[in-house]
Amino acid sequence: MERTAIVRGSTGKGLALAWGALAAILFAAAATAAGAAPPPALPEGSTPRDLAVVSLLVDLEKMIEVQQSLGWTIDRYELDEIMSPALMSVCSATPETRAAALASLDREIVELGGPVEEAFQRRGGDLGEVEDLLFATRVRALLDEAMRRAGDTRGASTECPFWLRPSPSFRGRETDAYRSTLNVEGGGIAVLEGAAGRVLPGAGGSGRLLLGHGLDEHWTFLAGGEFGGTAQFEQTETKTRFPISFTVALPMVLRYHARTWHYEGELASLAYFTQDDLRVSPGLRVGGLVGVSALRVRGVMPWAGLGIAVEHVLETYRRPAQWNLKTGARVGFDWDF
Repeated sequence: MERTAIVRGSTGKGLALAWGALAAILFAAAATAAGAAPPPALPEGSTPRDLAVVSLLVDLEKMIEVQQSLGWTIDRYELDEIMSPALMSVCSATPETRAAALASLDREIVELGGPVEEAFQRRGGDLGEVEDLLFATRVRALLDEAMRRAGDTRGASTECPFWLRPSPSFRGRETDAYRSTLNVEGGGIAVLEGAAGRVLPGAGGSGRLLLGHGLDEHWTFLAGGEFGGTAQFEQTETKTRFPISFTVALPMVLRYHARTWHYEGELASLAYFTQDDLRVSPGLRVGGLVGVSALRVRGVMPWAGLGIAVEHVLETYRRPAQWNLKTGARVGFDWDF
C-alpha cells in the first residue's frame, strides 16, 4: 500500500512537471511567434507602418484617455494638464515623425466624419454619436499644441529639454513596446480551498517579480517568480483553527494593452505546502486579470487590477488532490529600465 502511494505521488509530481513544461513551451512559443511574425501584406499603393509614428500616437491616445477618465471640461486647461508628458513624447520624436502623426490624425478625423463640431450638429447634438471623432480631435489638438511648443529642433523657441534628443527610432514612453521591463506586483487574495470533500474559505496575499518584453504596442510577455500565503478558516466541534498554506509559483503572463486598460491570461506551475506539513505538492494554475494603468512617472508605470485564478494541486502520498479558487485586487509597477 505504501509503495502504491509513493508511486502515485511520484506519478502525480511527474505529470505536473510535464504539464508545466508543456504549457511553458507552448506559451513561450506563442509569444515568440507573435513578436517575430512578419507584418501582414500591405494593400497595393499603401506604405509600410512607421513604428515611430504609431508609438507617438499610442502615447498621446493614452494621455487623452487618462485625462478623459478624470472628467473632461475645457479643452485648453485639460490639454495643459497633460502637456508635460506630451512634450516628453513629442520632443523624443523627429519633426518628420510629428508631421506624419498629425497627417494620420487628419485623415482619421475626415474618415470619422469631422470636423467634430459639424458632425455633432448633423447627428442631433448627441455627444455619444461623435465619441470616437471627439477623441481623435482631442488627440490631434494635443499633438498640434505640443508641436507648437516643441518648435523646430534648430530653433531657440523650443520647450523641449536640452538633453532630450529626437530619434527616428522612437518607440514611445507610455507602453512596453519593443523593450524590456521589470514588474513588481502584489495584492490581497480571497480563496476557497477544496480538498477531501470539504471547502475552507480564507484570505491572504501574494507578491511577484516578473521580467517582461513588449512584443508590439499591444502585447507583452512576462515571466518570473511569485510567493504567497493564505490563512483558512476551519471550524470544528471543539475549536476554531486558522491553518496557513503557502504557494510558490512560476507564472507566465501574456498581457494585452488597450490604452489605459490591459487584459492578461496566465499559466503557472506551482508548489503547495502548509504550515503543518512543509512537504511540497506540485500543481498548476490558470488565471486572468483586468487592470488599468496611469502614465509613467520617472520610468515607472503604476497600475491596479482585479484577477481570478483556479489552481489544481495534484494528489500525492503527502496530501489529497485539491482545487483552489482565488480572486483579489492587485497593484503593480512597470519599470522601463
